[in-house]
Amino acid sequence: MEKFFADGLKFVDGEGRVRIFNGFNIDDKLLNQSAFRYELDEVFFGKYRAYGLNFIRLAVTWQNLEPEMGKYNESYLQSIDGIFRLAEKYGVYILLDVHQDLYSGYDGDGCGDGAPMWAALTDGYKSKQPKFVWAEGYIFGKWVHRAFDHFWNNDPVEGEGLQDRYARLWQMLAARYCDSPALFGFDLMNEPFPGSDSKKMMLRLVRSVTAAVLFSRKIKRGKILKSLVKRDTAGLLNSVGGNAIRDIMKHVDPLSAEFDLKKYSPFLNKITAAIREITKNGFIMIEQAYLCNGGVKQSVPPITVNGEREPLQCFGPHAYDMTVDTPLYKYANADRVKAFFTEMRNTQLRLNVPVVVGEWGGCSDNKDTSWFPHAYELLDFFDTQHWGQAYWDYHGDDLDSPLMGMLCRPHPVAVAGKIINYGYDREKDVFTLSFTSQSPGESIIYLHKNFEISAHTVYEIIERYDSGAALVLIKTGSGEHTVEARLFD
Repeated sequence: MEKFFADGLKFVDGEGRVRIFNGFNIDDKLLNQSAFRYELDEVFFGKYRAYGLNFIRLAVTWQNLEPEMGKYNESYLQSIDGIFRLAEKYGVYILLDVHQDLYSGYDGDGCGDGAPMWAALTDGYKSKQPKFVWAEGYIFGKWVHRAFDHFWNNDPVEGEGLQDRYARLWQMLAARYCDSPALFGFDLMNEPFPGSDSKKMMLRLVRSVTAAVLFSRKIKRGKILKSLVKRDTAGLLNSVGGNAIRDIMKHVDPLSAEFDLKKYSPFLNKITAAIREITKNGFIMIEQAYLCNGGVKQSVPPITVNGEREPLQCFGPHAYDMTVDTPLYKYANADRVKAFFTEMRNTQLRLNVPVVVGEWGGCSDNKDTSWFPHAYELLDFFDTQHWGQAYWDYHGDDLDSPLMGMLCRPHPVAVAGKIINYGYDREKDVFTLSFTSQSPGESIIYLHKNFEISAHTVYEIIERYDSGAALVLIKTGSGEHTVEARLFD
């Protein structure tokens, strides 16, 4: 398996080819596990590769890795070892994510996941189950706020700071997996949350939304009133489109920037420095604070170690429609989500780093196809940005579900030159890739079913799968090239 590097906004391999990654989030957020929750075996990886997927954001929790202070869960780690071995065999790259939601699972009393109870300092506030949606703990949960406050302050547990203990956890993981050819990199914390400072952010957000609804010319107030009278839920939700998002969220930017600069950026630098004491291998993924998922500006600078810019860093934005995790998700508005991701594109340009979208999707029923038009719009948007992506998330049987009819699609894998554009026209069933190159090279594309490639293209099939899908090697000289593949069942 090849190693990758950062070249401005692109991932490149040793031959200088631009690389694009596609795959799933596969998570284990259960408590007190002795092994990873899913058996990712030979059958799984064989199907995964045949679907053209080459990337897994593997989400594990601090609680399962270090359930007792200073004692790592060896049986659990051995199950992760097995996943890495099979990923290497099948050419799949792993981004190791130490995941959290609401900071901790609080021994089952809350609905979150993440830190073990010994690392969750709540100042006596008790965790509660949500009444409507899991994320309400971020808004109302004093236990969540206090736990994050103590973490960002690096307050001690038995004489050692929480972040210092977290850094040692990452050093253990880095030492264990740094030499695996399947290692893509390290995602240091899922959707970091500011803690008690979020109360000011939420209050300002409420005021901003209220002001926008009352006064913004971009809000369709007439549509709001008609929708309320008619009890038209879809109309009501669509009265706030993507063009209004930044006008609302910009008022939260200064408070978010304070967190990014004073707490989150130092954390990124600290944990990265700890990992780099162990290995120079693996990308470090920068995430964004939880509220930035909804279009708040992210202000974290590039990661530095000992004053030097970290060479292997990338950005992993997350975004969902505001209806996510509710029955209203069938009304998800792709225009809004693309507005979120457009702000994240601005972050990518500012940081000058490559991107793999860390999370998107979020349909709670992976067998539901009614929301696929929403998903197609987002996938097409990612293609225009030349972004890879990891869908949220895997439920255990998805490789045999209708979901693969949406996620399995033609895409570039390695491009020997500068990409001009690429995309898949679903109506015409045509995939097109255009790029320029300064010298002869070999590109790789994945085609998800039977195909015919334009006559002037020199190619050979690297791998062929039972479905008719294939990995195809495209041979080109210098100059501008357009590869067109017509697909059919």
